[in-house]
Amino acid sequence: MDNYIHAALAFCDPKGTYSRHAAVVMASMFDNTKDKIFLHIIHDNTLSPYNREKLETTAENYGQRIEFINVESLLEGTSIDVSKLTIDGARGTLFRLLIPKLINEKKILYLDCDLIIDLDIADFWNEPLNGNTIGAVRDVWSLDYLEGTPVPWRYALAWEVMGIKQDSYFNAGVLVMDLDRIRSNYDFLKEVETFYDKYKKCITLADQDCLNYIFARDVQFLDHRYNRIDLENFPIEGHGSIWHMAGGAKPWTLCSKSKVDELYWHFLSKTAYCTGQDDLIPLMVSILAESPFMHRHSSNCIKRLKKQLADNIFRSHIWTVPYLLSMKFFGSRTRNKDIKK
Repeated sequence: MDNYIHAALAFCDPKGTYSRHAAVVMASMFDNTKDKIFLHIIHDNTLSPYNREKLETTAENYGQRIEFINVESLLEGTSIDVSKLTIDGARGTLFRLLIPKLINEKKILYLDCDLIIDLDIADFWNEPLNGNTIGAVRDVWSLDYLEGTPVPWRYALAWEVMGIKQDSYFNAGVLVMDLDRIRSNYDFLKEVETFYDKYKKCITLADQDCLNYIFARDVQFLDHRYNRIDLENFPIEGHGSIWHMAGGAKPWTLCSKSKVDELYWHFLSKTAYCTGQDDLIPLMVSILAESPFMHRHSSNCIKRLKKQLADNIFRSHIWTVPYLLSMKFFGSRTRNKDIKK
């Protein structure tokens, strides 16, 4: 054992602005953790030399190890069909699903780039999986279901078709992955391709649905504090959770005045993007000025909003319902029979 905590971030950055958020995840994790961390950055050619240098410097400032894995060059030498593994060109989805192939470690933590790590990440790393392949936290719909709130009907129907129990759907933004078990017990990339071939017309959460399908009977559910989306319920003691800024409102797009927003800006000031507290306010103003919520809207904005609304309604909801119903009543619901040994 190399005595490192291995963690992975995976993202595309076509606008050159998303790397900052990855740096905040890094700084919040490094600042709260005493152990050595080996961070694996999975990216494509959209990661600019400028942003790569900022991420490297952030890790070096904390004395932590970092490596960059350019998926673009790796894919060129493989037979992997990218189109089958992604939906609507969401290449970042592909990167997360390739972790077992890309990183030759026994175990890894996968972390989304819209997180604040407000605990010692060793706590999460050391959670027992009790013979399961991944560790994850139930998503809000399953947590609400356990408290008596029904799952939204369309999601409930999709999960039924995919063989996922309503109390057992997990959020894939924070994961412990036993890579040895994935490689030995699963033909993982094949299962990913099979999933998309079969369910591409009825899913809305892409790789999260895929991972729930594959690991439906092979997940250790972990404490809610490791992936908290209820940002408004920040505890008085203010420490000991991983905060997940899932959804549309992020600190860099909209000032929600939550304590998690304050943590985001605090840890941004500790990255290589900010040389000190004196630089923080100008950087905040610059970042918020880029937000779609913070500019004067034009007719082009309205057109984009109409297109997005139509896409969300028709692709993700209306057109998927007939397919889901046909899968429920006429399609085979036999699942996972060849996934796990």
